[in-house]
Amino acid sequence: MADTSRLSWQLLMVGPGIDRITPDIQDKLATLLDLLPATATINVQTDAGYVTVSRDWPSHRMETVDSLVDAIAAAPGIIHISVPDKGDSTDE
Repeated sequence: MADTSRLSWQLLMVGPGIDRITPDIQDKLATLLDLLPATATINVQTDAGYVTVSRDWPSHRMETVDSLVDAIAAAPGIIHISVPDKGDSTDE
């Protein structure tokens, strides 16, 4: 299973079936998201309703992303950088 202490994110679970998601299932879901980095969400249907599972990062992470994108965009020879989940791009 995923070593959740090394992950830079934690599980975010929303939905009426959340009480059906045991710690063991949470570990398995974290492992799935770790193994499938392009997967944004996992939907789990339980007998109590759905649960949508995704990654949740600390808020300071986007500041780091912005700083890295700005540094790359400012580098000589870089004309454009586009970061898909960031929601914008930087043109020099």
